[in-house]
This record gives sequence, C-alpha cells and structure tokens, in this order.
Amino acid sequence: MKDRIGVLQRYVPLQKNVAKSDCPVASALASGSTKILNLVKRDYEIRFYKNYAAENTVDCALAKLDSADLVKPSILEIGEIKGIADIKPGQKVQKSGRTTGLTSGVVKSIGTTLQVEMKDDEKVWFSDQVVTDMASQPGDSGSIILNQNHKVVGLLFAGSDKLTIFNRISNIVERLGIEFV
Repeated sequence: MKDRIGVLQRYVPLQKNVAKSDCPVASALASGSTKILNLVKRDYEIRFYKNYAAENTVDCALAKLDSADLVKPSILEIGEIKGIADIKPGQKVQKSGRTTGLTSGVVKSIGTTLQVEMKDDEKVWFSDQVVTDMASQPGDSGSIILNQNHKVVGLLFAGSDKLTIFNRISNIVERLGIEFV
C-alpha cells in the first residue's frame, strides 16, 4: 500500500445506545405483530430496539507509524505543540483540518452531552464534550484542537460550518493511555 503511513494500534470502542434488537423473542413478536398490522395497513413493519445505558466520552484511535520520517512534529499552519491544557468557556481555539484548513473559534460550552447518529438505527450518546463556534466539515475529524498558546485541548470528532464538537484531551490521554512529550 503506497499511501499507508501506519497501522491501527488501539482504539476506544463506542458504546451503542440504541440498536436493532437481536433477541429471538422480540423478533418473533415483531414478525407476528407485523403480519396482523398488514391485514389492516399494508407496507408497515414493526421493529423492536434495545436501549443501552452507556455514554461515550471519546471517539478516538491510535496508529503506530511505519516510520517517524513520514510525519512532522508540528501542525500545518499552526506550528509546534507546546503541551496540553484544560479548556474553559470563552477560550479561543484553533485547528488545522484536512477539509477546511485553519479555522478558529470560541468555546461555547464544556461538559456537554449530545446524541450522534452513527448510521441508520444507531445512535450514540457522548458526554463531557466541548462545543465551539469554530467551523469544520467532514474530513476534519481527528484534527487536534489547540488553544492560543499552542497547547492541545481536544480532538475534533463532529462539526458543521457553524459548530464543532471535540473530546477533551484529558479524556483522550486517559482512555488511550498516551502522553504528549
């Protein structure tokens, strides 16, 4: 593979909150109920879903580089990382993303809980997230978020042209077992 720079070393699995039920009793009940419903109203189907009580604090993974020469220890358009820091509402943040390049914004809230639809019929809750008015688009996910002192405060995982959601760097460090040197 010519474009490969590394391989997945570890990741934090996402905890689903809602998923299609795989219970045989629920499937039989749904099938029988659908048949009865179709006698009265065609083209409808009854389904059962399972709710999980889990929340996620991170959406992250770690790769092992094939060679350290393939990457630079700096962020495009920002420069060198100077450690990590906590984040507070009102602080200015910035990122350099693949799609939108260098953008900046102000932290609007911390400790936010929100639901993200991952794919059809799958929703995942995330807690302890940070919301900023910084713009981002698909392809920017995984961008490091830095404060104005070039200290890492988070990792981008969701966004739009109006808001960006990121995981706190302290949660990433803890869950992946990494450190910034």
